[in-house]
Amino acid sequence: MYRVSRQHASAISAVKRGLADIAVDLHFENDPSMPGRYGPEGRRLWRTETLARISHLVEAIACNRPEFYGGHVAWAAEALRARGASEADIQGHVLALCTCLSKELPDAVAARLSPFCQAATAAIADPPDHEHSLIEATEKDSTLSRLFLLHLLQRDQQAAANIAVEALRGGLPLLDVYERIMAPALCEIGRMWHMQEASIADEHFCSAAMRSIITQLRASVPAPPADGRRVLCCTVGGNFHDAGIRMVADVLEMDGWTVEFLGSDVPAHEVVMSIVDSASDERRAFHLVAASASTLLSVRAAMDLADAMNAYPEAQNVPLLVGGGVFNADDGLAEAIGATAAAGSLSEAVAAAARLVPAPGALKPH
Repeated sequence: MYRVSRQHASAISAVKRGLADIAVDLHFENDPSMPGRYGPEGRRLWRTETLARISHLVEAIACNRPEFYGGHVAWAAEALRARGASEADIQGHVLALCTCLSKELPDAVAARLSPFCQAATAAIADPPDHEHSLIEATEKDSTLSRLFLLHLLQRDQQAAANIAVEALRGGLPLLDVYERIMAPALCEIGRMWHMQEASIADEHFCSAAMRSIITQLRASVPAPPADGRRVLCCTVGGNFHDAGIRMVADVLEMDGWTVEFLGSDVPAHEVVMSIVDSASDERRAFHLVAASASTLLSVRAAMDLADAMNAYPEAQNVPLLVGGGVFNADDGLAEAIGATAAAGSLSEAVAAAARLVPAPGALKPH
């Protein structure tokens, strides 16, 4: 469906470093005050930003979603403002990149960029007043989620773990502990890092502690008997954020699935080979693949996985359930790239998995 779009995306990706150099040169030429204000590291800093803009543009083009690129530029502009960049510098950065792309790329590729550049310029024209946190938008158990995050930010992993453990002991199911307490906290630390309210060290500590607490919680809850359904869980190639899919794996196991968890950054070919290798043994064959593509940068990897599964007879009939923020933003994207369905939360993942592969003996709706 996206053959031409992906070809154009690949063409841009192949020359993105050269494009970044040209765009930064143009930005600095357009504003001679840049070297004096940013010093000797200025070009390197803005080149890093420009490469990030191009990398996200490539993914948005691949799935032909200009609105995704506008969303990314708005997100990046917020981070730049938090780090002291002026509106003029942000606008100059985006406009220089758009000008560079239109002049340097082949006409056929450049012609496709107009809606993406329009989305980018619109995103910086009207800055938002405030970026809301997921915790602010979550009423249930928001106090526990805030306390959980506070302990992590204070480097007290045990105190954070105690909140989750006590919630379990108080009768809250593991899925709800993950979804109401831990997942909002995980999203919030990402937002805080983005807005420079937390350091890289804060983010790394919280993420590592979160993985440890997930393991602790799962070990404390007995799983029901396996019902015969098998699922392979992983993140797509290039995606190193595995806390979310780890929670998905756990809640699927609590719903009767036998889970094979491959972790993060799993190339599409390796997923398919796992399916093929197990297909000859009915007891080991997979009935579902659940894959996380947490950001826009994972779109092409998700496409690659869907394509790879569809290319093998042993894998093409195995449903592919995908999740991640990019799929939450577009209800039809999962099916458009060749996946079977998408889930925007842990509870949706459990429900979608049960819908795609009902438990043996489960009553099917008429």
